[in-house]
Amino acid sequence: RIDVDVEGEPYGIPPDNPFVDGGGAPEIWAYGLRNPWRMSFDLLTGDLWAADVGENALEEVDLIVKGGNYGWRIKEAEDCFEPAAGCDQPGLIDPVVSYPHNFGCSISGGYVYRGTRISQLEGAYLYGDFCSGIIWALYYEDGEVLENTMVMDASLLIPAFGQTLDGEVYVLVRGGSPGIYRFVQ
Repeated sequence: RIDVDVEGEPYGIPPDNPFVDGGGAPEIWAYGLRNPWRMSFDLLTGDLWAADVGENALEEVDLIVKGGNYGWRIKEAEDCFEPAAGCDQPGLIDPVVSYPHNFGCSISGGYVYRGTRISQLEGAYLYGDFCSGIIWALYYEDGEVLENTMVMDASLLIPAFGQTLDGEVYVLVRGGSPGIYRFVQ
């Protein structure tokens, strides 16, 4: 986390960053992520969501908090990675949700839906998988997963999502039927 509006410097460090007084690089906001593939802020709450691509078996969705340690290389999602057992350590944050590679192989992070076209998606974090084309809607409130449901099996290569200023979410697709798709009822 940096401040790019500092006169005469490439960037500044916000004084409330978690490691500004030591314990890590002062630019760091959170750590222990393996390969975050798209992060986004919820337009309503300001929450920071990240999709983190796994190594061998699991893909994960994280809610990023100040100074949070998401466990990579000790854990892959909620499972032990290195070491293969006995990896429970205080302070590691498990993902909000994860899925195994039988549902895909590379998570693509999306956005919390704040549009008006599809009322049943209101407040859902939409994300997908590049390999399988599955798109999920994650409903999360007050620290709990209310529902994590498959919205569609698009069978498309999904590298990214986009969001308009009014909260509508779009899907970017590569390969067979490339383009930008929008959600419709």
